[in-house]
Amino acid sequence: MRRGWRKVAERAANPAFAPEEICNALSPALAQDWNDDVPINLIRGIDDILGDQQDLFKEQKVLRLESLRPTTAAHGFGKVLLDCAIQLATNGEAGPEAAVEAATNALAVRASRGARQVEEHYCRKSKAPRAQKVRARIEQGIGGASLHGLARQLLKRDPAPALRTPPKQQGLDDGVRL
Repeated sequence: MRRGWRKVAERAANPAFAPEEICNALSPALAQDWNDDVPINLIRGIDDILGDQQDLFKEQKVLRLESLRPTTAAHGFGKVLLDCAIQLATNGEAGPEAAVEAATNALAVRASRGARQVEEHYCRKSKAPRAQKVRARIEQGIGGASLHGLARQLLKRDPAPALRTPPKQQGLDDGVRL
């Protein structure tokens, strides 16, 4: 499990953390996955193809997107992003916001896969039946996350604030929220 997802898992396993705090840990984990597993050539290609208004037929866009398939070799997250882009092109979506929508959908898929990964880890390692609770808490965090805003930042549409690891609770005043 990657470091970012370990932070998400720690917060989800501890009932003292609120769903907002789990949500705060999700963005860095997803950004790390994006940076590690989505090639820049793929991002540029999807952005160019979906933003191109000259293709009159959606079949042309789909074929052009399919030609990007070799760039996703050994990049699982990149494959998901390309599949999301192809699905949008098949539905006739185009323009600069189509790439953002594809990235948002891909982030949602990766977040749900991460939740299942954490659940599987807890099923294997824990004797207590808390794995289902961990997944439910992560899904609550996913529901509160702004995946659209994160997608815009990752695609460099919006200036990205520095994605840092979630802040630690250090003082008595930083304790459990009541």
